[in-house]
Order: sequence, then C-alpha cells, then structure tokens
Amino acid sequence: MAKEDFLYISPITDFGFKKCFRDEIVMKGFLTALFEYAGIKLNIVSLTYLNNESDGDKEKSRRVIYDIKCKLDTGEEFIIEMQNEKQSFLDRRITYYVARSISNQGDIIKQKGDTITKREKKKWDYNINKVVGIFLLNFKIPGEENHKVSRNCIVDVNSKKKEITNDLVEYWKIQLPYFRKRKMKLETCKTELDYWLYNIANMDKMKASIQFMDKTPALSRLGEIARYHVLTRAEQEKYMKEYDDYVVLKDAMNVKYQEGAEKGEKRGEKRGFQKGMAQGMAQGIAQGEREAHLSIARQMKEHGMAVDLIVKFTGLSAEEIEQL
Repeated sequence: MAKEDFLYISPITDFGFKKCFRDEIVMKGFLTALFEYAGIKLNIVSLTYLNNESDGDKEKSRRVIYDIKCKLDTGEEFIIEMQNEKQSFLDRRITYYVARSISNQGDIIKQKGDTITKREKKKWDYNINKVVGIFLLNFKIPGEENHKVSRNCIVDVNSKKKEITNDLVEYWKIQLPYFRKRKMKLETCKTELDYWLYNIANMDKMKASIQFMDKTPALSRLGEIARYHVLTRAEQEKYMKEYDDYVVLKDAMNVKYQEGAEKGEKRGEKRGFQKGMAQGMAQGIAQGEREAHLSIARQMKEHGMAVDLIVKFTGLSAEEIEQL
C-alpha cells in the first residue's frame, strides 16, 4: 500500500504496536475489556511500563524480548506481545517467557520505570507478583479453531469444574485472523473485546474511522494516536519500512508454508493410511517452516537488517544466520 492509502497505522508492526499500546489510556481499556470477557472486573488505577528486555541464560547469550511489559498498581505484571510469524512449540515458548518474568522477580530489588537501579541476588521469600501473558497472534493455530480467544491457567484436572489451583500465572492466546472483516462482520461484534479485536485486526485496511468509539471511550484515544497523517515524517518513514518488510515476509512465509503442506500431503498419500497422512503432513509443514525461515533470513540479511532482528522474526539462531 502507498502511504496515502493509510488512515491508521497497524499494530501488526513493532512501531505501530508500541505507538498504540504504550499509551496508558489505550492499554487500560484493552486489558479491562479482555478480563471482562472472562467475567473478571479489573480495576486499574494506574500502570507502569517496565523494561521490556530480560536477560536469558548467560552461557547461551540469550535475550528474551517482549513487545510491551507493564505492571499494575496492584502488583500484577503483564507481558503483551504481537506475534506475526508462526512458531513451532508456541505454548512452550509462551511458558518460557512467562517463567522468565517470574524468575526475574527474585533478582530485582528496585525498579523505576524502564531502569533497573539495582540488581543482585538476595534472600528471597518467593513473594511472587502475578504474571499474565497476552499473545496477539497474527496467524491461526491448527486444531484451535474453536478457541479464537483462550485463557490458559493452572487448574485441578481432577475437579469437574476444572478449578484454578494457582492464580499466579496465566496466559491468553488471541488469533487475530478470525477478527478480520472477511471472517467477522460489524454486526456480529457483541462484546467490548470484540470491538477491540475487530479494530486491531483491521486498522491497516480501514478507510473510515475506528469502529465502536461511542461504546468504548478508550477506542477514541486509539483513533487519535494511531492516525497515520498525525505522525512526524520520521515516524511515517519508520512505519512504512516496517510495514513493507512485514508484507514481504508474510508473502514469503505463505508460499513456503503452502509448499510444506503440499510435500506433507504427498508423503501421506504414499503411505496410504490415515496415520501416515497425518505424520507426512506434520513433517512436510515442519520442513516448510524451516525452509521459509531460512529463505526469509537470507532476504533480511541481504537488506542489511540487524542479526538480532532476524533472530526475532525467524526463530533461527545467530550462528545459523551468520552462516547464510
């Protein structure tokens, strides 16, 4: 799309997501709607944006990068991430992110805003603040078509009611493709969360104002700060570059995933039975993912993109990227 076609910036880019959701009014409105969807009233007096990088294991020089991390006045910590590319072992990756946020609480003595003023080991009584992961996924999860928005908690599996046994950690998975115009119509939006997700999923294609602003005041704020033509020229250029990169990456991934699925289908047909079909499909798709990540990494490297950014987009290691 040409820049004159944009009415709003889209949260599917790193710049767009942080521009929108590092606004306190917008973040409060979104979190409130999310928890109301689960029947929970979230009273947010204030929130603080935290340092969004967390040291990983030193021996592997790993970095875990969250798009946004914030803390409520009541102590709960929230990790909010926009994920554009399909990931193998998605739930394991999410668990790692949430667990890292928990383990870091034992190391931090004092934190002010984005700056950790003192960091050292200390005697700790495991006084853990609740950690909530919210993962906005710009792709569909196979096998989870009936769970467009899912809340995952630790529950007692022996209880018929599946009662939550540990309220210190939970994570949400939100599949944005189900909230795009071709899947969801305006008239089918019933809840406040529907209003938010419909707008988030469609902002880059909108030709008119943000929808449902009269029902949710925080969406009016989103409409104010997300207008493309109120950005500075430097911000517009940054956004356009990220959006163009996103389109290129998405197109490349779609081609490779399709190739992987076709390979998997052929392998399954050769085996001639249902189990073989399922295994062949899984193997083919996995191979397609791998080839897609390598192809995209090469393109990004040719365009002079930083290695750490390529790692984030593709899931490949820095060593693998250096060898391309």
